[in-house]
Amino acid sequence: MKHLLVDVSLSDTYPKNKMINLEQLQQLDPQAIWLEITSPDLEAAQPNAQLYSNSTGLHNATLNQLCLHKFRDWLSGIEIEATDSFNQDDWPAIWDIVTGCSLNIGKTKVILIPTDSLDRDELRVPQEWVDLPNLLGEYYVAVQIDREANTMNIWGFTSHRLLKQRSEYIEFDRSYSLSSDLLIPDLDVLWMGQGLELNEISRVAELPSLNLDRALELIQESSVPSAYSPRTNMNWSDWGSLINNPNLRSQLYQTRWQQAVVAQSPAPRFRLTDWLRGEISNAINSGWNYDYQSNITLHQPQEKIERSKLINLQVDLQQQSVVLLIGIVPHATEQAQIIVQVYPSRGQNSLPPQLQLHYVDERGAILRTVTARSHDNCIQLPPFNCPIGTEFSI
Repeated sequence: MKHLLVDVSLSDTYPKNKMINLEQLQQLDPQAIWLEITSPDLEAAQPNAQLYSNSTGLHNATLNQLCLHKFRDWLSGIEIEATDSFNQDDWPAIWDIVTGCSLNIGKTKVILIPTDSLDRDELRVPQEWVDLPNLLGEYYVAVQIDREANTMNIWGFTSHRLLKQRSEYIEFDRSYSLSSDLLIPDLDVLWMGQGLELNEISRVAELPSLNLDRALELIQESSVPSAYSPRTNMNWSDWGSLINNPNLRSQLYQTRWQQAVVAQSPAPRFRLTDWLRGEISNAINSGWNYDYQSNITLHQPQEKIERSKLINLQVDLQQQSVVLLIGIVPHATEQAQIIVQVYPSRGQNSLPPQLQLHYVDERGAILRTVTARSHDNCIQLPPFNCPIGTEFSI
């Protein structure tokens, strides 16, 4: 066995401030599984940081991908075949909002709950893995990852039935907490239960169905860029129905990811006053050369300048385009009236429901918002007047 020296501070069970190797750890805790995390393990399990909308999602992905990689390798070494419960491309949509991963061993689904906490007083399982029919499994395995010591410790498991019956539900973070005293430390018992194909799944409450308009509204509400998951920002029935549906879960992920990219990227700047002076080459180079017949009407015969641009969106997992149109009506008093509208692109009859159009001042504050309803073929911000030189964003 290859030895790895680690500073043991895993729990009060082990002596502190003492250098110890994996073989000694196994002797101190013979029923737990101790695995060494090698440099190749870290490289193979490194997630793509660009796939996650915030640092919390990336942290989840790092732990879970490493856990899956090492657990599969360990199972292979003891001649147990396992497959991922989800495709590799599906994991970012899950890990961006909640930690946890799963494997199928024969007909049995095993949920792995990795943590980098050194506390082994409890197994804390997010509610999504327990109460959502498309995520829950028969068994739940506690995995402790120490990145500094480069060790992975598989230290116990429980069944879905026992988790529902004996754990404490923690409201503030929507999780089930099962005391370590109630965990089964010997994984051989799990293999025996898996081989017998026992029914270890307890009944869970049914989830209400969401209509598309409500689902898209929830997705928009949950896609404001933040450092944390939005999983506790709405009631459980709405959140559970959203995440249990693979298509809606993927749509939430895509929208959150795009919003994060937009928030991290500086908005392109251009001068509408150039349009007033007839300087349109920069506008054309920036894509403002899309010809569109607008519904902008003026009560007085004033000069009006219009430019429109094709904007590509990701809606319901499909690319969809809309046309953003800006109209400028100059005034003699060094002011201008700004009119902003959004239309469906050619070939589309209506705008995506819940599409929002914001008028944002130079400090980033949202001053006006309009939202598309079902079957709307145009949305428009109320026309506003501003001095020449005012900065704003759309």
